[in-house]
Amino acid sequence: MFRRAVYQYYTNVNYRTCEQCLSWHGVIRRRAEAFPQPVDACESSILRISRKDLRLYREKSKQMRLRAQGELRRRELFEEALNLLANQSDEALELFGRASGIDLYIPDIERLAERHGRFLQEHSGVKDRLRTQLLKAYSDKFGWRRYERLPEVMRLQREQAGMDRINELLR
Repeated sequence: MFRRAVYQYYTNVNYRTCEQCLSWHGVIRRRAEAFPQPVDACESSILRISRKDLRLYREKSKQMRLRAQGELRRRELFEEALNLLANQSDEALELFGRASGIDLYIPDIERLAERHGRFLQEHSGVKDRLRTQLLKAYSDKFGWRRYERLPEVMRLQREQAGMDRINELLR
């Protein structure tokens, strides 16, 4: 039987998305039932795709898969940097830079401040370098294409609120 549609798994890629949902993000299957049922709070959907649009969605799928893999890599880099910060701060800063080039989330910076607050207070040079690096990365991310959809005032308010929070955490 000729199917008129296929299905694609979609999840909102961010710091809260579970690894299972990230592993399915962008995957196309013939049947909706081929996808796992969500068992957590991840925002995910199974999108119906018309066969006539399949070529376009296969291209989109490649980009979606890269974004999900990038998020997994960002997490690895950030976690490795957290583990190295107290003993190898230069290497940790380089890893934080690579991770924040993929994306940067305030809850991760909160985790960083909670875990290494004392170390950062005792090593103000490292803290200042880290704060400068994170502020720049956070500001830069609001120039990315996906933020262009936000109204400018909203985008600027979110950027400023995040930068204020980074300054608060790393003062």
